[in-house]
Amino acid sequence: MKPLSTLAILLLAAACSAAQAGVKGQCVFQGKTLAFVDAHAALGPDPFEDTKKVPMLWLATAALDHAALANAKPDEVDDAVSEQVFELNGAKLALRFDAGGKVVEGLQLYVPPGTSRSISGNDVGELKLVTPMTTRANGHFKLSDDDELKCDIQFDVAIGGMGPPPPAPKPWGTALPAGGGEPGKVYLALHRASLAGDVDAMLGLATKDRADKMREARGEPDFPKMIEMIKAFEPAQVSVISGRADANRAELQINGKDSDGATVTGVVKLIREAGAWRVEKVSTKSKL
Repeated sequence: MKPLSTLAILLLAAACSAAQAGVKGQCVFQGKTLAFVDAHAALGPDPFEDTKKVPMLWLATAALDHAALANAKPDEVDDAVSEQVFELNGAKLALRFDAGGKVVEGLQLYVPPGTSRSISGNDVGELKLVTPMTTRANGHFKLSDDDELKCDIQFDVAIGGMGPPPPAPKPWGTALPAGGGEPGKVYLALHRASLAGDVDAMLGLATKDRADKMREARGEPDFPKMIEMIKAFEPAQVSVISGRADANRAELQINGKDSDGATVTGVVKLIREAGAWRVEKVSTKSKL
C-alpha cells in the first residue's frame, strides 16, 4: 500500500490546526508533545475472537474526514484512519476497549516519520467514563505509569455501528460522463505530467494553493529528488471509472496498475478555480 499520494508528497497538504468538537488533550512521547484535535470511534475487530467486535477510539493530531471513515468496514477503519493521518504527516493514538467498553486493553501510538509505541494488558491506563459506552465514547483517559509515554485526554465521540444507523447521505452533484468529462481530462493530464516529471505542466493543473507550495519547494536543493519520488509513486497506468461534480467541485474514482503489477485504486478531488478545473488532492492505494 502506498501511504502517500502524488500531490500529498509533492505539495505537503496542510493539516488543520483547529480543534474539533469531541476531543481535548495530549500525549507526551519521548519528550515530544502531541496535541490531539480530532477523534473517531467505531467498532473494531476483537484480536482474541474473530467473530466479535469491540469499541475503539482513534485520536489524531490532524482533522479527519469522518464521512469517508463512516463507510469503512470494522476491520478496515484502522487502515482508513492511518491513511488519512499519514497523508497529513500527523500522529495517531488508537485505544482498544474491552467488549463492555469499561477498560482500555490495548494502545497503539504512531508518530511520524515512523516511530510507534504499543501497550496491551487487562487494564491499560486509567479510564473514567461519563456515561456507559453504548452509542458514545464519553470519558477521560490518562496514562502516567509508562516511562516513554504520558497521556491525558478527554473525549466525547459517537460510536459508529452502535445504535440506529445514520441516514444515508444525500447524493450531491450529477454523474460525470464516461472518462470523467472535463475533470477527468485534467486529472489524466496531471498523471501524464507527473510520470514525465514535467513541473511546469503540473503547476498548471494543480490548485493555486498546491502550486504555490510546489513553486516554493522548487528552489530547494532536494527538489529534483522529490520529482523522482513523484515519478516512482505515480501509477504506471490509470483510468477514470466514475465521477460526480457540481458547479465548484468534482470527485473521481480511479483504478489502474503500478509498475510492479499491483492494482491501484483511488479518489481524485478537484475544484474549479478561475473558471478551470484544478486537482486539489489525489489519494491512492495499491494491492498485489
